[in-house]
Amino acid sequence: MSYTNNPTSILAGAGITVTPTSGVGAEIITISSSGVPTLAVRIAVATPVTVSATTDDVISVQVPGPVAVTANLPLGTTGKTFTIKDGLGLAAPLTPITIVPTGPNTIDGAVSATINAPFGSLTLVFDGGQWILV
Repeated sequence: MSYTNNPTSILAGAGITVTPTSGVGAEIITISSSGVPTLAVRIAVATPVTVSATTDDVISVQVPGPVAVTANLPLGTTGKTFTIKDGLGLAAPLTPITIVPTGPNTIDGAVSATINAPFGSLTLVFDGGQWILV
């Protein structure tokens, strides 16, 4: 594989620095970023909870109850992560938060995952084939 020193090959965006861009040492490129990553946190107060692939990162389930709650995941996109949390401490074996993937997707090979302990949470990442619990 060959490399041509072209400073327009890699463009930096907001909060990203690419150095050096030309001259001696340009064959070794360092990419760095600055800033604090932010997560979109949503408080869900009605069941079923529909998780949004474009606007959600963390979903705090705060449905008055205690009642059983269903949280529906969108179709998976590789690398997408969601954390679903019992925000009121009402999850229990008889009133769980059941997380259900859309379509052919599964969660660690299962059709659903469950939060059934007060203030419990699950973090899920899509690995390209299924949602995995981390």
